[in-house]
Amino acid sequence: MSIVPLAHVLRQVALAKKELSSYPPTHVNWFDRAHQTCNQLVPWLVEISADLCDSVNHIMNSPGDTRHAIDKLFDLVRQHDDFANDSAFFDLTRSIQSALDYETLLLSEAGGQVVSKLIERFLIERSTDRHLESNGASDYPDLFLRTNDYSELPSFKRGKDQIYGAAVKGKANRPVRIPDGLEIKTCRNTFAVDCHQAHAGLHLVLLFEKKATGFTTIDLQIGYMRRELYRMTTPASPTTTLKASFNGEHFISLLDPRSEAV
Repeated sequence: MSIVPLAHVLRQVALAKKELSSYPPTHVNWFDRAHQTCNQLVPWLVEISADLCDSVNHIMNSPGDTRHAIDKLFDLVRQHDDFANDSAFFDLTRSIQSALDYETLLLSEAGGQVVSKLIERFLIERSTDRHLESNGASDYPDLFLRTNDYSELPSFKRGKDQIYGAAVKGKANRPVRIPDGLEIKTCRNTFAVDCHQAHAGLHLVLLFEKKATGFTTIDLQIGYMRRELYRMTTPASPTTTLKASFNGEHFISLLDPRSEAV
């Protein structure tokens, strides 16, 4: 089944070849590197996709699951006369229920960034053969392969006159703005992603619902984005931040990859 998503993504990389060949620094063969990344990651992501979704669901629903288990435990304990009228047991019950209420409230405000970090952690822990590492909080892409060689990249510099392109950043020489990593996006209810730049690269997108009854994963989709697939906004003024956005038109499901797009 991994053949369909991989073929889909590699076709998108092929369509991005011209863009990748001109991406700075141009002496790096970004097309070959992107092709290699997709060959390494996409079949693996198909293989673990169901487990990833289950893991996120379990963590996000943990307060409700814990409350249910504790309520059942308390019901069993209350059947014993020694605890039926015990004030200490009553106080403990109320304290635990109150703590669970607070935890539920906390997670109810948790947005896509929290879910993205859960996905990152899951992938890093299981990438022993691929050595995925997390990038900085504000850097693109979210994950990169430490086994790739980034020693030829220039050091990251700030300034309006700097050329936008791949670079290494910080003491750990983390590669940023590279098109051969993995970006993670999450969408609630509807596939709609907004970002500050039109980044070429492999994107993993989790769609989810969050209701009073709990958190549910809808789908996990993959696609290799190129600049022309983004919708770009026209800044209203010179101080307005450029916005780029995309939907699920060019993505394919890792859970049920029966349709294809480019």
